Amino acid sequence: MKLSPQLIRTTFTSRGLARPFVLLAHVNQRSITPQTSSFFTLPSSRSHSHRPSSSSSSSSSSSLTTTTTHSIHATMQISCECTSISFPITGPLLDLYHCHCLECQKQSSSAFGTSAIFPSSSFTIPTEMQSKLSKWTRPTKKGRTMDCYFCRECGCRIYHHIREADGTLRGTVSVKGGVIEGLEWKGSKHIYTRSAVVEIPEGVERFEAAPGEMVGRGVELK
Repeated sequence: MKLSPQLIRTTFTSRGLARPFVLLAHVNQRSITPQTSSFFTLPSSRSHSHRPSSSSSSSSSSSLTTTTTHSIHATMQISCECTSISFPITGPLLDLYHCHCLECQKQSSSAFGTSAIFPSSSFTIPTEMQSKLSKWTRPTKKGRTMDCYFCRECGCRIYHHIREADGTLRGTVSVKGGVIEGLEWKGSKHIYTRSAVVEIPEGVERFEAAPGEMVGRGVELK
């Protein structure tokens, strides 16, 4: 076996590691795909694929066009904390918002509320579940009203349905994200970040108030 000058220098200067190093070099030279020790394995470039480009994020609605990334049909399960309320819902899921407004902080008893927007036509409460729901209605700042439904037993908020000023129900409902099993969380948008109490992740769509266009208008303009 003919050693390169570099390998010869390594052999003479590192006597204790000379034989293993030479053997490894010999095997690698003969192998089509060199086999390396795990200590020398480089991180895969795929581990960084989740990082969005700088052009994909924005701090205001003026520089972003709202896109619907959730329009899929899938069967999910709605379930409250005590499971008294439990029924399936079939998409499409139109959009998903993490709302940081003060109202959502209160209704969720947390840093923000999550609203999954569905067409009201695909959201049907089973007859046997309707008596297990209670409703609280509050006025909004735009002259509308919001019907807020929650479980009678555990108090878990299930969904909201907005009525226009003339009493007409909107064509979408806002289901609370935490009660949906099988919800696709990717591509969610952060809104009303001007009142956020937690740091907004980098690379997400974010709006200081409401986007100029919100799918189905399922989240009320405060």
